[in-house]
Amino acid sequence: MSNAACQITSGFTLGCRDNVGSIKQIYILSGSVTNVTDASEGLISSITGSGEFFNFELFRETSDYTENVTVAPENGTVVYEQNVNAVFFKMQTATRNQIKVLAQNPTIRMIVETNNAGNTSQYVYVGEEYGMQLLTSAGGTGTLFGDRNGYTLTFTGREPNPAAFISASNETQLLALLDGITIS
Repeated sequence: MSNAACQITSGFTLGCRDNVGSIKQIYILSGSVTNVTDASEGLISSITGSGEFFNFELFRETSDYTENVTVAPENGTVVYEQNVNAVFFKMQTATRNQIKVLAQNPTIRMIVETNNAGNTSQYVYVGEEYGMQLLTSAGGTGTLFGDRNGYTLTFTGREPNPAAFISASNETQLLALLDGITIS
C-alpha cells in the first residue's frame, strides 16, 4: 500500500546546457528572521525580520554549496545537510575578527548566490529553520608566492527540508522581497 502524500508529481527533463557551477557570494544575516513566505513549495517570495544581510564576495571557482539528504529508514527520519565552503583571500585583522564572531554564532542565516545569473533559482536560503554554523576554518599563508594566503570557512546546517530558492534573479529583486532586513 502506498502513501498518497509521498507520490511524486512530475518528472525531470535535461533541458538546455545553460547551467554554471560555483557560487558568487554569500549574504550572512546579523539580525533575526520572523517569517518566511513561500510563493510555492520550495520558492520563497518574502523574508521578514530585522537586521542586515552582510555581503561576502567570493572569487570565481573557489567556493561551493552542497546539500546532501540522509534517510534513516530504521528511524523514519530524513535530514538535509547544507554545506557552504567559502574562500576569503588575505589573512588580515578584519577577516580574522569576523571569523571569530561567526564561529561563536550557533544559528547563522545565510543566502547563497549561485553563478546562474538571470535564473530565478540563483539565490538559495540556507539554515532556514535551525541555522548554519561555522564548523571549521583554516587560515594560512601558503608556501610559494603563488599559493593562497587566506581562509577557507565551512558552514554546515541540518534541516528537516531542502533549502528553498528565492524568487529573485538579481540583488535589486532580492532586496525588494526582504521586509525589515537590509543588505550591506
